[in-house]
Amino acid sequence: MDRISVSAPAKINITLDILGRRSDGYHELRSIMQSVSVYDRLTITKTGRDGFEMTCSEPSVPCDERNLVIKAAKAFCEKHGITDGLLFELEKKIPSMAGMAGGSSDCAATLIGLDKMYGTEMTLSELIEIGQMLGADVPFCLAGGTQICEGIGEKLTKLGGMPHCYIVAVKPDLSISTPKAFAAYDSIENPKMSDFRGITEAFEKSDLDGICHRLFNALEYASSCEEIESIKERLISFGASASIMTGSGSAVYGIFKDKAVAEKCCGELSKDYSFAAVCEPTDFGCVIL
Repeated sequence: MDRISVSAPAKINITLDILGRRSDGYHELRSIMQSVSVYDRLTITKTGRDGFEMTCSEPSVPCDERNLVIKAAKAFCEKHGITDGLLFELEKKIPSMAGMAGGSSDCAATLIGLDKMYGTEMTLSELIEIGQMLGADVPFCLAGGTQICEGIGEKLTKLGGMPHCYIVAVKPDLSISTPKAFAAYDSIENPKMSDFRGITEAFEKSDLDGICHRLFNALEYASSCEEIESIKERLISFGASASIMTGSGSAVYGIFKDKAVAEKCCGELSKDYSFAAVCEPTDFGCVIL
């Protein structure tokens, strides 16, 4: 096999709790993550030349060793003694610096694509062993669907799927510094926590209203950003059952029960923001195309 394409879905955080700080300096997290139907597309081709090459449809994305695609390729090829030259062509649809795991999903797609291309038949656990060294969201992106993610993202527990709904995701132009967001949270005395038991029970019952009532993001709670709040309010005003920031931001999403209402909302918000999309929850991660 000399050429392969892989879809790389975005994710949203349904909940995000920070449970404390570990001795290694990382924060102990607990989050429910959900794959959604906004996809990057990665095509991998054997070139017959030396080294790795990369192109990307988004000019602002680096195409060198700073990119998780190249880091993943290097880790995979070193593990398996592969010396082929490879070209990675990335078509971006997931916005960067959004909290939607665009880079992590591309990383996961690289590992899954190379595993298929070279017939190495790695297990999910073996892929996660590589992925967790590259990024906190990579293990989830390798598994996909609906997962409880714990530790620094490497401990996964599959959860009953998200009830059918429509999600409008919006990315403002601002970027939120992840270290600053965590530092802001660390400075809060007696910080809030999610109703984790309640929301997991809502998933088990396929209770969309119960899920919507319990959305929680500790980093949004700590960041207090006016533009984030404004987008959330607009989503609610257009008919969303609930809205929240995803990950460390700056993307925000709203959950809708009606597709037409979601599409109308997206149309209005796309007038003011460069990224606004209607998507749906999916029960899978990266897929060979």
